Amino acid sequence: MLGFVLRRLLQTALTLAVLLGAVFLALRLAPGGPAYALLGPDRYTPARAARIDQQLGLDRPLPQQFVRWLDEMAHGELGHSYFYHRPAVTVALERLPATLQLGGLAFLVALGVGVPVGVWAAVRQGQWADRLLSRSAVVCLATPTFWLGIGLILVCSAWLHLLPSAGRASIGQEGNLAEGLRHLLLPLITFAASHAASFALYTRTSMLDALAAEHTRTAAAMGASRSRVIWRHALATAAIPIATVAGLTLAHFLEGSLVVETVFAWPGIGQLTVASVSRRDYPVLLVISLMAGAIVLFANLLTDLTYRWLDPRMETE
Repeated sequence: MLGFVLRRLLQTALTLAVLLGAVFLALRLAPGGPAYALLGPDRYTPARAARIDQQLGLDRPLPQQFVRWLDEMAHGELGHSYFYHRPAVTVALERLPATLQLGGLAFLVALGVGVPVGVWAAVRQGQWADRLLSRSAVVCLATPTFWLGIGLILVCSAWLHLLPSAGRASIGQEGNLAEGLRHLLLPLITFAASHAASFALYTRTSMLDALAAEHTRTAAAMGASRSRVIWRHALATAAIPIATVAGLTLAHFLEGSLVVETVFAWPGIGQLTVASVSRRDYPVLLVISLMAGAIVLFANLLTDLTYRWLDPRMETE
């Protein structure tokens, strides 16, 4: 197990290095630059833009920029934000807690709702409850996230005035727990809804296969109770494919959703990414790419370890 983990960590480091190199080249080769956003439309002139590019080192040939960036990386420097005038790592880390809060809670809600609903639908295959839940899940999965978010804002905020529509807390009430929960509720529902539907449908399919398996039918024939057959035998068999989907989905949740954070003005990594792309804030985008890549690779490693825990017969050496 230790050798497996060490190999995966080495692969993770190499993958992150390749990822950052690809992102660096993609950002530099994309049209435009930070000069226009820094100057604004009123002050922009080609001469001023050239001076800014020179100050930022963006006028140098691309190979020189890349070598300089590698040298800074080797010394632990990830650059300074062009717009915040602070280390890019600091800018990104300030937004990370909001994304982890929203993404982590949305993952737990989606998993906690989707898996039991999928199991319940599977054991009632063909009944009205199964048809209702399955069709509702399909509709929820097919609904675009931004439509759902905007719809919740219209109903719960604009019409009923029940919940706030933007931000993480009201001004002056940042430490108020109840106020924070009110701001969290709408983006949480929007973020978790489609993933809960996905978990429900996938769990239903996996459970149907597990309930039809020979060892499950044998346990039922030997007198095991219905609840034991469902939760001990069938769900244990269905847990590995469910863990696969959960692991892949976890990475998406922790990265944050560009759509949800933009719709609800949630001050997380997703909103920062959108702003940094429009501003061509290259150092911040590189740090965000590093964080996102690390989260995805960590989620994959966690999924592999979960396989080993669920089924010790699986080889990881």
